[in-house]
Amino acid sequence: MKKILFCGPIPRPGQAPNGGYEACNRRSIDALRGQDRTVDELYYPQPTGKPWKKLPAYVLGFASLLRELPQHQGQLLHLTGLYKQFVLPEILLLRRARTMGLRTVYDIRAGSMLRYYARYGALYRWLFRHLLRRADIVMIEGMEYADFVRQTTGKPAFYLPNHISAGKLPARTLGAPGTGPVRLVYAGRITLEKGIRTVLEATRLLAQRGVDCSLTVAGPGPAALVDQLREEYGDCAVRWPGPLSSEQVLAEFGNAHFFLFPTRHKGEGHSNALTEAMGMGCMPLASENGFNRSVIGDTGQILPLDASAADYADAVQAWCAGGRWQAASSAAMARTQDLFSTEQAISRLLAAYDQP
Repeated sequence: MKKILFCGPIPRPGQAPNGGYEACNRRSIDALRGQDRTVDELYYPQPTGKPWKKLPAYVLGFASLLRELPQHQGQLLHLTGLYKQFVLPEILLLRRARTMGLRTVYDIRAGSMLRYYARYGALYRWLFRHLLRRADIVMIEGMEYADFVRQTTGKPAFYLPNHISAGKLPARTLGAPGTGPVRLVYAGRITLEKGIRTVLEATRLLAQRGVDCSLTVAGPGPAALVDQLREEYGDCAVRWPGPLSSEQVLAEFGNAHFFLFPTRHKGEGHSNALTEAMGMGCMPLASENGFNRSVIGDTGQILPLDASAADYADAVQAWCAGGRWQAASSAAMARTQDLFSTEQAISRLLAAYDQP
């Protein structure tokens, strides 16, 4: 059994993950250790401040990673890359690993890879293709990348979606809409590009239409923005519990009917919150963005990227009136068990690691 060296954006021990990259990496590392695999961690540099101040820290940070690699002789390198401006140091990391005889995995997360590839110039595209061809295995978070990887490397990509421990999910605490208020939830970063204003406005519209509804908004966000939104939508039935633990987020999803996810974030990939909502039977109403469509399948509804708050309010009412919510909720839980459970994802990942 190969020892595994995980390298990339990883939360330090005892720290909460900052974003989907770190959350999925921590979940994968913990699950691998739960299978009695030895996993070492190499942390990407995370300087703060203005760009011109961060550049020297990035250079020193990646130089330190290159110096540290020889201490992990005989391991498998799983590199969760950031591509974009990091493509050159990531090529150097893979090259150093290959010269050491390490088997290498390049793990493409988030939903911005193809956009960057199309936007940047010929030199970037050449470097990125070179990067992928240096890896023994290219992993993808969304099947939307599969054709590109095959055409670039001549080999099939390995699909590693975001995952949750579906076998340990708590039971739902709320039945189908019909008795009591319709419960809506948003969980994730509270930013305008994630569509939080659309969520709040949809809640207001539903109330104006006479729908008994409530909304929970959970997650971190800039204090000034949160204060502004709380004041602006103070007339709505909205709870603002702030950042929550994973267990608390699952409990919120289990006590809600709909996860409103009108994200317009350009780097949207496979949202952790989306998987958690589906696993808890909280039906997603999400934008046509990132990997939302391939994750949700037919267990919720995809709306256009530019869908309005009124469109989301219409969708909530249609699902409540149509009697189809319970079937969609059950299908979302089953889909999570089948495709996005940590148990099956890690089993497949170990098989890929152990290939000769």
